[in-house]
Amino acid sequence: MRIELGEIEAQLQAQPEVREAVVVANEGPSGARLVAYVSGQGIDTAALRERLGEALPDYMVPSVLMVLDALPLNANGKVDRKALPAPKFTSDKSYEAPQGPIAETLAAIWAEVLQVDKVGIHDNFFDLGGHSLLLVRVHRLLEDRLRAAVPLVHLFKYPTVGSLARWMARGAAAPASSPTAGDDRALRQRAALLQRRQSAERVN
Repeated sequence: MRIELGEIEAQLQAQPEVREAVVVANEGPSGARLVAYVSGQGIDTAALRERLGEALPDYMVPSVLMVLDALPLNANGKVDRKALPAPKFTSDKSYEAPQGPIAETLAAIWAEVLQVDKVGIHDNFFDLGGHSLLLVRVHRLLEDRLRAAVPLVHLFKYPTVGSLARWMARGAAAPASSPTAGDDRALRQRAALLQRRQSAERVN
């Protein structure tokens, strides 16, 4: 699986509220994270990310969408990537501490994987810089520490600590023999393949 930055940019520019868009791969301690810089009118980043998720595979949806008044240009009229502001992997939600052993464990795992100081119950995993590869790591740690067989697809479905903790508290965690195991294997294989190829392929 190859990450095509141009394809992501084309999807962004196809949205009616987006005037300009550029996507870069930002290297961090947890690996490369896609960051999209956009300008336009009335941009709702949550709605924009949702539409991107419908048009692109999950590994090509940017971890961060940064809205600028205008993209910086160089003397040739092209986007000056060096002048783009550093991405901020933060949540726009007010911090609310997790309550209860499940939520506290989830928050600790997220903080460890995302390498952030703290995670609140309303923080969205992807808003904090998460992506599918990191979510696979979360899945493994979660099963090790909580001894619960949680389908990996449900980590995409419940992307906040609070929503996932509530789902688990209802006793909804799937047994190891659940039919969703096939879905989990497919997601893990896809993430593993992407991880192997990241070091061998140049990000376009």
